[in-house]
Amino acid sequence: ATAFTTAALFNIMRFPFAFMPMGMLQFIQSRISLRRLARYLELPELEKYVVSEPPTEDDSSDASAQVGSITIKNASFAWTASGKKIGPIDDAAEKAKKKKEAREAKKAKRRSSKATPNAEDLRKSATAEQLQKMRKSASVGSKLDDLEGTNHSSFDAEWGPDNHTTLRDITCTIEAGSLIGIVGTVGSGKSSFLSAVLGEMEAVDGAKVYVPRDESPKERKNSNFSSYCAQTPWVVNDTLRGNILFGRRYNKERYEKVIEACALLDDLAVLPAGDKTEIGEKGINLSGGQKARVSLARAMYSEETKLLLLDDPLSAVDAHVGEHLFRRAITGEVSAGTTRLLVTHHVHFLPRCDKVIVLEGGRIKHYGKYSDLIDEGVDFAGSVDVTKGDDAPDASTTEDDKASSSSASPAKKAEKSEDDKKDADGGSADDKTKAAMKKRGQSLVQKEEREEGSVAGSAYVHYARAGGFCAFLTMFMIQGLGRASEIGASFWLAYWAENAIGAAMAGTPLSDERTVWYLNIYALFGMVAVFGLTIRSVLMAVHRLHASKTLHKNLLTRILRAPVAFFDVTPTGRVLARFAADMDKIDLDLTQSIGQGMGTIFSVLGAIGAIVAATKGTFLIDPSTQPQHHPAGSGHVLKYGSLQLGPLR
Repeated sequence: ATAFTTAALFNIMRFPFAFMPMGMLQFIQSRISLRRLARYLELPELEKYVVSEPPTEDDSSDASAQVGSITIKNASFAWTASGKKIGPIDDAAEKAKKKKEAREAKKAKRRSSKATPNAEDLRKSATAEQLQKMRKSASVGSKLDDLEGTNHSSFDAEWGPDNHTTLRDITCTIEAGSLIGIVGTVGSGKSSFLSAVLGEMEAVDGAKVYVPRDESPKERKNSNFSSYCAQTPWVVNDTLRGNILFGRRYNKERYEKVIEACALLDDLAVLPAGDKTEIGEKGINLSGGQKARVSLARAMYSEETKLLLLDDPLSAVDAHVGEHLFRRAITGEVSAGTTRLLVTHHVHFLPRCDKVIVLEGGRIKHYGKYSDLIDEGVDFAGSVDVTKGDDAPDASTTEDDKASSSSASPAKKAEKSEDDKKDADGGSADDKTKAAMKKRGQSLVQKEEREEGSVAGSAYVHYARAGGFCAFLTMFMIQGLGRASEIGASFWLAYWAENAIGAAMAGTPLSDERTVWYLNIYALFGMVAVFGLTIRSVLMAVHRLHASKTLHKNLLTRILRAPVAFFDVTPTGRVLARFAADMDKIDLDLTQSIGQGMGTIFSVLGAIGAIVAATKGTFLIDPSTQPQHHPAGSGHVLKYGSLQLGPLR
């Protein structure tokens, strides 16, 4: 009775002890995740400093009260506030690095203190001439220290390492509906000036940017009040029309005006499906100029826009295209009535701006009309990067191009007429070709494949071979041996108890030697079971490691040797999902499922074998208790969830 009770208690304790390491691991992971989330949520937020009302000072003019005007008075802005502590969410590596540097610094200090000779010994061994040189160098060093203490204190207060101010003492009033050209050298703060107007920087000492808006509730909720065209064009994986509309309502008349103003008509004629052509990830099938014009069209599409911020949209286009964009888009009908801030390095566009801002070192050096600044002697050639090419399109060259295009030779006209006849004859074939190209152009990115039905057995065979087929089969054999030992221990315990009861009833109880023999056999069965479980776990870990390395190596080899066209039609998120989510499934979930499945199979087989042995071959099966098939819907849900991890943008 005691033996059976002890075995039952050990069986009850087996499952809690088996799941205890898993519970501890999940507790540690959840604690780390909560700590990271807490650090992320505790990061300082960006304070709002853009005021949608005019300034309240007495000296504010009527221009600063107009809707769409911009007023900045003696304001400074920085990308990182000095009082806010912003660091990495997981700084364990940074802390370890600092500790290592501190230990090395202490060791170096000890070595230097030991190696440095005593000053008294130097004086005794030095000659009179050497002592005089040492006194001179000491006096010069003290004077340099004095200079550093007096002259550099004011410099450190304004330009020191703790001061990250990008824009300083900005004061300007921009009238509503005006076109302002912003120029300056590299790093002068042109893009930062636009970001400050948008409210994307940190205000220093309570700086404010006044951008009055209409008081009506409709205008208060207007999310299209300001539009921003970034210096680096931003294109998403969508159709060209979707990139321009960007979730807004389609207005055919406005859309066609913007397309024409942004010089996209010729591009739509070239694209296979027109404006319904799918744009690849990061605009992979568009040129730099096309991406810039698509971003410009997106910024100009909304008729509700009152503030238009253009960060050098003309740098990625040719000279004649830049002239068209400036004439039809920036100063044309589509942007009439909006306040436009144009960052540019093309000097020949500045005379056509209402006013010009010249930035230098994060400060506004000059602000006014172009003619007035020229009269003051402002050198605009030194305020821009002239290496980018500031030449305007030559009028004579334009006229020559028009003349040459209009005066085609008769031979070319004859060839054109023959080509027209050929096109008329083979029009149907060309229409079919164009229709096929249009259909292909509408879907550039391929859909991720998904297997239907249950997992094929070849997938498990492939995984077994990746980690070693012999090790995989050995796991099953050792698992069977361990389970057989557990069942054998139970039968041996029953046999032991039966003999002990029979001997007691016969009046000849078992001797100590006989009891020890029974106990040793029982312990042997238990040790074989524990040994089998240990060896199975080791083999499973080794097989998992080899399978993971093999599959990861093969995956990396395939990706590195894939043609460039593969990356045009495959999103980066899908590739990352293979290396992250799918490999995580192989490393953790698949091995755990195989281990649990193996244990369940041998537990069922062991139970059946024990019942057969206990009933001496009598084994009845109730049809109502036969295992049902696992619903296929669960597998489909898991596959669908894995697909959603792929299209990350």
